[in-house]
Amino acid sequence: MRRFIWTILKFSIIPIVVGCLFLLGYWYFDPFKVLHSYSDFSKPVIVPNRDYVSTETFIRNNPQFHYNSFILGSSRTMAFKPARWKKYLPENAEPFLFDASNESIYGIYTKIKWLDRQGVKLKNVLLIICHDRTFTHTSNVDNHLYIKHPKVSGESVLDFQTLFLKAYIQPDFWIRYYGYQLLGYQSWMKGFIQEKPIYYDTRNNTIYMPFQERLVSQHPEEYYQEKKGVFYQRKGQKTDKSILIEYRQEKMLQEIADIFKKHHTDYKIILSPLYEQVKFHPTDLALLQKLFPKRVYDFTGKNGLTEYYQNFYEQSHYRTGVGDAIMRKVYGEK
Repeated sequence: MRRFIWTILKFSIIPIVVGCLFLLGYWYFDPFKVLHSYSDFSKPVIVPNRDYVSTETFIRNNPQFHYNSFILGSSRTMAFKPARWKKYLPENAEPFLFDASNESIYGIYTKIKWLDRQGVKLKNVLLIICHDRTFTHTSNVDNHLYIKHPKVSGESVLDFQTLFLKAYIQPDFWIRYYGYQLLGYQSWMKGFIQEKPIYYDTRNNTIYMPFQERLVSQHPEEYYQEKKGVFYQRKGQKTDKSILIEYRQEKMLQEIADIFKKHHTDYKIILSPLYEQVKFHPTDLALLQKLFPKRVYDFTGKNGLTEYYQNFYEQSHYRTGVGDAIMRKVYGEK
């Protein structure tokens, strides 16, 4: 009888112990870097939630630096370096890259409203709009890579953290994550584990991927030969078939315009030059020009920036030189 009871207890206790160790590992390693505080998010093992990184960096450092100038948009904002943007701004400007991966109008809108409520000055803004990303969502998303920081969205912290815990307990994730802890990076971990280091400037949140820039700058033939399948043959300029800015997006844009007016913000709206060479729908462009008169700069479609494939890291992200060229165009030569 005792042996039977011990067998039952053994098979009951072991799963509980393993489960506790599994959850303890989540707390200890904090793979998504959302449980503990960090002064520097550089060299992430896991592809990070960039919205969370940007917001936490702002919250931590704003009391010291008093940011008043912001670059907003998706990961394509990495072409616009705050240090280079600062050359075009007043001497007292303190720029901050407040971006997010796959950023939507909802993310941009909630950030601007949150900054306004916090009493942050919006002296200068460079707002990057992409026809294939910006207007896709008018609410938060149920994805741990793209969900918005709860302090900015005003939504549940518990729901936010639960989403990351659900991602952690997926076998596809934890097998690779703990495999990395034991073996280091292996090719079968690709897509889950960050293969090359990424660095973030702790002052202005600039993203640096030195391995990529070094390869494309020093060995362009090798880099673009490897990427030749990515740069498909284009068939000339096309125009968006659908109107993207509907009622909810327009209301958000109008509130953004009102906040800029309240702060007397010197802002520029940049329509991203993308490899696909698709022009903004004329109705959407006209609405943007109406809401932000003389502040909209359209670089979509076929032009000198989009025609040359070596202006891009791949078909989605354009290089820093393109960002520099755009800033020279909209602010004037420096």
